[in-house]
Amino acid sequence: MTFTQSDQGVLTTLSDELAATVRRVGASVVAVHGRRRLPASGIAWHPHQVVTAAHVLERDSDLHITTPDGAQHAARLLGRDPGSDVAVLDVATAELLPLGNGARPAAGHLVLAVGRPGTPEPIASFGAVSSVGGAWRTAQGGVVDSYLRADMALLPGLSGGALVDMQGRLVGMLSAHLAGGDPVGIPSGSLEGIVQRILSGGRLRRAYLGVSSQPVELQEALRARLGLQQTSGLMLLALEPGAPAERAGLLLGDILLAIGDRRLDDGETLQMALGPDVVGAPTSLSLIRGGALQQVIVTPAERPS
Repeated sequence: MTFTQSDQGVLTTLSDELAATVRRVGASVVAVHGRRRLPASGIAWHPHQVVTAAHVLERDSDLHITTPDGAQHAARLLGRDPGSDVAVLDVATAELLPLGNGARPAAGHLVLAVGRPGTPEPIASFGAVSSVGGAWRTAQGGVVDSYLRADMALLPGLSGGALVDMQGRLVGMLSAHLAGGDPVGIPSGSLEGIVQRILSGGRLRRAYLGVSSQPVELQEALRARLGLQQTSGLMLLALEPGAPAERAGLLLGDILLAIGDRRLDDGETLQMALGPDVVGAPTSLSLIRGGALQQVIVTPAERPS
């Protein structure tokens, strides 16, 4: 490919602007020391708070960060949520520079990932948003209300780093843990909600019923007799002794249709329905038992750590 002089000028300008953005964002990105190997990255969330990826903290104490000026500061874990891979640190002795939030990007928008894994200068990866999704159950069993997938190189130590737009505004936190090593960003709006819930209780509560289930197709004759439009449900295969489902009187072979006003078509929809808002709240379960429709009240408990 041959570049004209005009093309070269455009590329040079773009290259210079990207480098300037990395330097500017790097002033708000720190190194997080919480594991034996390479440090990870963290984002200045507040002048005395850092948000990072939960999986990079292999311990809850003896934590510290390195700020862009090379100074080390002790950090205290305020809370973490492994399900969404978010942790919040308090750094009382540092004066950090938080990033401003940008608009949620769309597929195709260019983004930069900026990290500082113990290196004197920030590291960066450049790419595009490949997809933007809504509510998603992570591989760790958590639920986030939105996510970004980015087509970029995932450099060692970038987890917990800042995903920013071309103006250097924060659009998310990068994680290598939520999707089996693929670059996934938790959008800044979702991240803010997760951080607030962590700060209010030290962690995010997750509800559970204590069941094992599998999706089953509802026979057309059964649907016609019961007046159901729903084509599938969740058949209970196992009940955990003493768990909320057993205490509510659920039985093996019951077919769950809905919890509250949320239809249950598969295990994903059940996990999505079991958010922190239903912990300890009596909730109606619609189900089929012995060919008849029934309503059972169940009180989901907090999922054990």
